[in-house]
Amino acid sequence: MRQMVRTKGRRRLACHHEAGHALTRWYFGHRTDRALVLTVEEVRARKVVKNRKGVRIVGCEGIVEGYDLHSYPYGLPRIEGSPEEQERFKYLRAITRDMELINCFAGFMAEAHYRRMSAAACMFLGGEQDMERAKLVVGAWDLSDAEQHELLALADARAAALVRSKAGAAAIKAIADALMERGRLTGEQIATLCRRAYGGRECAYGAWNAYWPATPEQIRSGFIPERLRQAA
Repeated sequence: MRQMVRTKGRRRLACHHEAGHALTRWYFGHRTDRALVLTVEEVRARKVVKNRKGVRIVGCEGIVEGYDLHSYPYGLPRIEGSPEEQERFKYLRAITRDMELINCFAGFMAEAHYRRMSAAACMFLGGEQDMERAKLVVGAWDLSDAEQHELLALADARAAALVRSKAGAAAIKAIADALMERGRLTGEQIATLCRRAYGGRECAYGAWNAYWPATPEQIRSGFIPERLRQAA
C-alpha cells in the first residue's frame, strides 16, 4: 500500500500509474471500459468501488477496467482440435500472456518515469500487486526458472520502451492530466488521447498477432500495425 502524502485531491502518481495500464491496453488493440482514480479523502473514507463484474473493492485508489487480456486460469488450457489448431491456440495464448505481463509492469514503470526514479523503487512503493499478478501469470505456464526469468525481463524491457517512448510518454501525461482533473475516463476518452499522441493512428484488435513477438525497439519507435498482415 502506498503511503498517502497528499491530504486531499487525487495523487498524480496514482494517475500516472493507471495511465500506464490504460495506454498498454490501447496500444495493443484492447478495449477499455474506464479508468478511475479516487481522491485521498475517498480512499481514507474507504469508499467502495465495484469492478465490471460487480465485485466490491475497498481501499482501491485507482483502477483500469476492461476484459482480461489473459483470462484465468492463466496457463495453457487443453483444447480439442488438430495439431495445427492446438499450436495456433498456444501461439495466440502466449501473445495474450506477454501483453498481460507488459500491462503488469506498465503501471509502476509510468510512475518511475514521472518521478525520475528507478522502476524497482516504484515497484516496492506501489507495484506489489501488479508484480504478484505477473508472477501468477508466468508461474501458471510450464516453464523453467530460467525461462520465467527471461519472460519477466522481456516484459520489463517492453513496458519500459512503451512508457518512455515519445508518443507513449505523451499519451500517459495526457491521460494522467485528465484523471487528475476529472477522476474518471471512459475507454473512448482514453482512446482519443492516445490517438492524438500517436498521430491519429490506432491498432486494430488482433493486428499485433501477425507481428509478434514485439520488440522493445518496435514499441519505442511507436510502431502500430494498423492492418492485419497475412501470415506467410
